[in-house]
Amino acid sequence: MEKLLRRLIEAPAISGFEKNIRDVMQKELKKYADSVRVDKIGNLIAMKGKGSPKIMLSAHMDELGLIVKYIDKDGFIKFETVGGWDERILPANKVRIYGSKGPVVGVIGSKSVHISEDEERKKPIKLKDMFIDIGSKNKKETEKAGISIGDFITNYGEFSNLNGSRITAYGCDNRIGCLELIEIMKSVNKFKGTLYVVGTVQEEIGLIGVRGSMFGINPDAMISLDTSLGGDTPDMKPGDVSAKLGDGPVMEIRDAMSFVNPRVRKWITETAKKTKIPLQHLVLNAGAQDSSVAAVVREGIPSGAVSVPSRYLHTPVEVIDMDDVKNSIRLVSEMVNTAHKYF
Repeated sequence: MEKLLRRLIEAPAISGFEKNIRDVMQKELKKYADSVRVDKIGNLIAMKGKGSPKIMLSAHMDELGLIVKYIDKDGFIKFETVGGWDERILPANKVRIYGSKGPVVGVIGSKSVHISEDEERKKPIKLKDMFIDIGSKNKKETEKAGISIGDFITNYGEFSNLNGSRITAYGCDNRIGCLELIEIMKSVNKFKGTLYVVGTVQEEIGLIGVRGSMFGINPDAMISLDTSLGGDTPDMKPGDVSAKLGDGPVMEIRDAMSFVNPRVRKWITETAKKTKIPLQHLVLNAGAQDSSVAAVVREGIPSGAVSVPSRYLHTPVEVIDMDDVKNSIRLVSEMVNTAHKYF
C-alpha cells in the first residue's frame, strides 16, 4: 500500500492538470473494475457490479498548486495560487514548474529581511510581492527552459516516514482518498448493486468535477473520501477540532456547505459499530468536499464524507496516520457490502 501511495504522491496534478495522477489510478483500477472510463472534463469513473443500489465513492485527484502568471525582463516568474493556500507559508519554498521541456526547479523569493522595514517584518509577505527564481539571467533564458504563462507549479515535497505508522508528504490531500478508492475497489467482490468509484477533478477550486459525474451516474447514495482537520497539536484549544490522528476515520457531520444525510449517517455509524472500527465525529464551520454539493445535484443525492484526519492541512508537510487510512478502507468496504440494506 505504501508503494502505491508514493506513486500517487509523486504524480504532480494540481487543479485543472490532473492527467498524471489519473494515469496512475486508471492503470490500477483496470485490474479490479468491470469498466473504467474518463468523462468529458477529466473525471475518472470505474464501475463494478450491476443493478441496484448504485453507490458512488469519490476522491478528488487534484492538489493545491500555483500557476505561472508573468515572466519579467530579468527572468523572474510571477504566479497565482490554485486552491486554498495559506500564503504565509509560501516564501522560501522550493517548487517545480512543469513547462514544455519537463520540470524545472525554482525557489520562491521575496524582499530580504535584512533590508525590510520594522513594520514590514511584522506582517506576512503578500503574494504580489513574491516571485519564483529559477536562476535565469533574463526572460529569454526562462523561456528557453520551456516555461510559459499558464504552466502549473507544485511544491518540492516528498514522502517521508515518521515515527510509528505516521507519514508526511505534500499532497496527502487528497492522494489518501485516491489510494482508498483503489484499495476499496480491489477488496469488494461480493456485494449487491453497482459500485462507482470516481476520481474527480478541480475540487480544490470549487468542487467542480464531482457535479457532472454525479449527475451522470445518479447514484442512490454518495460518499466522498478525503482528508480533514486533526485537532491534536499544541496550537489547538480543547473543543476547536475533535478529531485526532490514530483514533480512526472521521464522519463529518457538518462542514461549511452541508450536513451529512441522516440515512447516510446511520449507514456509516452502524457499519462502524458492527465491524468494531473506531469512528470519530467532526463538526466544522469551514471547508467542503465532494459530498458537500450532492444535495443540489438532480433532486438531491444522499451523501456524507468519511475522512482521514490530517495535521497541517494544505501545507507541503501534511501528516497522516496510516492506521486511520487502513481503518477507513475497511469501513467503507464494509459499507459497500451492506449498502443494499440502507438504499
